[in-house]
Amino acid sequence: LVLCKCKADCIPHLLNTLFKQAVIFFQCHYSNSLNIDPPLLFCLSAISPLCHNLFALYDELTDTWYPPNYEFEVTDETSIKLHYRMRFYFRNWHSSIEGEPYVWRHCISKLKGNSPQKIPEGTPLLDADSLTYLFTQSQNDFQTGVVPLRSPQSEAEQHEIENECLGMAVLAITHYAMNEKMPLSTASHEISYKRFIPDSLNRNIKQRNILTRIRINNVFKKFLTEFNSRTVKDSNITTYDLKIKYLATLEGLVSSMGSEVFEPSSLSVIQEGDLCNGKGANRDLSFQGSVPRFVIYNSSGCYLRCRTFPSITTKYANEGWVVFCDFHEITHTVIKEAMVTIYKQDNKKMVRLELLMDTRAEALSFAALVDGYFRLTVDAHHYLCKEVAPASVVHNITNGCHGPIRFVLPVLFEEENVSHAVLSNKFIICYMSCYWTQESRPVRQYKNFQIEVTPSSFTLHGTDTSQSTLKELLEHLEGQNLRSDNLQFQLVRCCPPQPRDKLTEEHLGIGTKTNIYSGTLKVKGEEEEDAGYTSFQEVKVVLKVLGSGHRDISMAFFETASKMQQVSHKHIVLLYGVCVHHQENIMVEEFVQLGPLDVFMRRQQTPLSTSWKFQVALQLASALSYLEDKKLVHGFVCAKNILLARDGLGNDEGGPFIKLSDPGIPITVLTREECVHRIPWIAPECVRNASSLGVAADKWGFGTTLWEICYDGEVPLKDKKLTEKERFYETECQLATPDCTELAELMTHCMNYDPKKRPFFRAIVREMDQLIEKNPSIKPQPTPDVDPTMFEKRFLRKIRDLGEGHFGKVELCRYDPRGDRTGELVAVKSLKPENREEQSNNLSREIDILKDLYHENIVKYKGISQEEGGQAIKLIMEYLPLGSLKEYLPRNRARISIPTLLSYSVQICKGMDYLGSQNYIHRDLAARNVLMENETTVKIGDFGLTKSIKDNEGYYTVKDENDSPVFWYAPECLTLCKFYLASDVWSFGVTMYELLTYCDSAKSPMTCFLEMIGKTHGQMTIIRLVKVLQEGKRLPCPKDCPDSVYELMRRCWEQSPERRITFKRLIEELTTAQQLAQQQQQQQNSQPTF
Repeated sequence: LVLCKCKADCIPHLLNTLFKQAVIFFQCHYSNSLNIDPPLLFCLSAISPLCHNLFALYDELTDTWYPPNYEFEVTDETSIKLHYRMRFYFRNWHSSIEGEPYVWRHCISKLKGNSPQKIPEGTPLLDADSLTYLFTQSQNDFQTGVVPLRSPQSEAEQHEIENECLGMAVLAITHYAMNEKMPLSTASHEISYKRFIPDSLNRNIKQRNILTRIRINNVFKKFLTEFNSRTVKDSNITTYDLKIKYLATLEGLVSSMGSEVFEPSSLSVIQEGDLCNGKGANRDLSFQGSVPRFVIYNSSGCYLRCRTFPSITTKYANEGWVVFCDFHEITHTVIKEAMVTIYKQDNKKMVRLELLMDTRAEALSFAALVDGYFRLTVDAHHYLCKEVAPASVVHNITNGCHGPIRFVLPVLFEEENVSHAVLSNKFIICYMSCYWTQESRPVRQYKNFQIEVTPSSFTLHGTDTSQSTLKELLEHLEGQNLRSDNLQFQLVRCCPPQPRDKLTEEHLGIGTKTNIYSGTLKVKGEEEEDAGYTSFQEVKVVLKVLGSGHRDISMAFFETASKMQQVSHKHIVLLYGVCVHHQENIMVEEFVQLGPLDVFMRRQQTPLSTSWKFQVALQLASALSYLEDKKLVHGFVCAKNILLARDGLGNDEGGPFIKLSDPGIPITVLTREECVHRIPWIAPECVRNASSLGVAADKWGFGTTLWEICYDGEVPLKDKKLTEKERFYETECQLATPDCTELAELMTHCMNYDPKKRPFFRAIVREMDQLIEKNPSIKPQPTPDVDPTMFEKRFLRKIRDLGEGHFGKVELCRYDPRGDRTGELVAVKSLKPENREEQSNNLSREIDILKDLYHENIVKYKGISQEEGGQAIKLIMEYLPLGSLKEYLPRNRARISIPTLLSYSVQICKGMDYLGSQNYIHRDLAARNVLMENETTVKIGDFGLTKSIKDNEGYYTVKDENDSPVFWYAPECLTLCKFYLASDVWSFGVTMYELLTYCDSAKSPMTCFLEMIGKTHGQMTIIRLVKVLQEGKRLPCPKDCPDSVYELMRRCWEQSPERRITFKRLIEELTTAQQLAQQQQQQQNSQPTF
């Protein structure tokens, strides 16, 4: 694309399209600026709207990719040569490479016949024209060296690379001949292979002696002739097959397809709230080489390279690349001059990565790449950063347009409760028009109405109806009747895209069907226990009591408790547990000092600042975004359910600190009158039908709560009767707009009567962060940085015991330096007093190991607490609320399927594969040492027995067989006391057996092996166990375990370590088994029942 200035009366026209060179020349008359996003520039390039988002404009001279909304300043001197190239490439989209995940384009499920039964289906990533374009682009890049060949590690590999390059030339020449309808028999004589191999290889061959060059030429011609006369003709090879083979081979031949590497001037990772005083700080990074490096990899996300983070097991492992995040973990990105900040949700914390680029152009290019892959892999209807968001995407979001999609009818099928639904979308083969798909009932009939798009208007085809925007056009047509092909349609609504002995003290209040008291929870003390006697630490708590008169809704009450038990977030109240006292059911939660937010705000004599209110709103949005990511619904977001832990009114207090309390009794068991009483906090759709409760309801409640915050805790609609409240919703009224303009617009968006038009919480957090950047007055005061890994013992407040072993114990503590219960929850591991001297070196080694590890399936190291002159050390780790698999699986067996168990197994394998890549062996892998982060994610913990592979003299002495890992140990560990990577594979096989038996104690490995060997004691247990294993006896196949999965267990239990399957192979095999089990489960669920 060549931009230049021409005469003012000159109209845009196409000079030439050099399709085979992947370059379009275009002359432009604009005098000031040109925005490249409008598809008018590309509608003649044969690239469909469906594939256009894979492409971008590239300046070869400056090595710059431009974001899709970039505006070029055009002057008399402007002359820029831009290449329209595919930037977003996904490896193995053609599914030709075994061992790599297959990539396809997600599409809405088609329908089977006239029934609403869906058939899951994916479609190819590229259409024919885009494939041809990519093939030509790749040929050019391969020949000119734009994508460099992989670096050979030996002379033999160099020879192999040269042969593969010549093989690429065979494919390219055959394709050229077939495309030009040239006889294949003459191709080898008329076309030189030198035109189709990399220039670097060409120069290398020219430097060789003439006999070598003649030999290469003759061998090539012979192979090309045989390929064309046999393979092509006998197998009916087409040009499409040749393109696919060419691209698949190229992926293995070059090193950079599907990835881009950036070298920022500086890079820092910041984890908010991960400090001793609850504030955020930088994590110092030392980089390999003179500058840090950052890579975006299409199928895995974002990676960085530095020394403090160990490498992970990926294609970048040998180069020291470390995963920062996958695209789905990113909440938003911010660009400020040349600084790009990526925000990601890391379980309980918000983590951000700051990269300072050399120029703003490079920052925009980087942000556009991240944003593009996010929209391609996570959410097509959401952008991370407005500065690089395509204008078409922003337009579609604003107007409720679905963009280019293949199937729209299934979306209308999902609108079961709405007749005459309408869905606006863009057709997949046309840029300058969009289509409106209309449904008519009771007999399902559909009609596409074309909307013609011009620079100034949107017009319904065949009518004079025209408006300046698509949104205005649809609003204008709302309620009107249309006739077409003897059918009558009425537009009622549009369907926009849609991105876990009792003592009561003071009576604190009354909830819905509950009484609320303060109480005291007695927790075992620590100091006295260490001294040899036991006392108790008293912790003030809140008791929510469901009386005996409401036993019929006790299950719903416990359902709320179960949901609260699944979360651990600094802005969500901690649930200690539940208890049943006589006929009362009680929920025990942490006590938050300053009580409900609305009461506090109404008590204030002086007005609260906008900055104060904004911080409260942002903290609430953060908590709700966390719940949204966990697919959990709160159900009753309001100011009285927000508790204030710190008012933050003093200059040195660091601002307010809130905690979201539980919702109480779910609305699904409330009467209609009780639901109406909750207006305007309850979402309108939930008043009509309580089963409509979803995340969208929390968005409405958030909007109402913003209103309460803006009006200093005033109760909305407080003087209205129930009938008036109902009427308020029936007429779709709105609350008065507050003067706090920063929050008023956000409140309005959240309180949209169409639940599908309410913004996602990740978008809400993004918008609020942008408001802070634009309004320094509402920005919280910065706090001094401190070491995030040092925890003072005096600020650790014990909550309860989490576990205990031979030498140590793990406790749940709150690290609370302010003394106001706003500190974070952590797991603290320490040694028992009698074992400190003997085992202190082991704990120190465990600390050193854990802080070297950084993987999503390994428990995160947070720091240490060191007291008594450095003699007593405590290990501080992240707290995972659901406990270990050994505890979790038996309790939740009824709702955990085989595919879920296999998913846990894959994650354990990934963590163990990473551990092995760091030259560590775990030596104690078992279900009791695998912890649940949430219902879908597990992490490996307890590295007390972990050793470096280099330390092969170490061994473990069994002291008590009843709690010993000997039944998880491989034979070589029992006989030689030597541990290998393959020894961990054996233990994984036993762990997987535990998972498939749901950790049933009656079927535990110890129980099964003791049945085989008989009851023994001490060393005789090991001797008999070794004999049984040498005889080939193994744990039995668990009930309902797929045969292929049990076969994998057997491969883990090979007698010889060298013959055991590797963790890498286990990941591949188990992933396949999981997908197969998932398909079988879906088929079973779809079968009709009688």
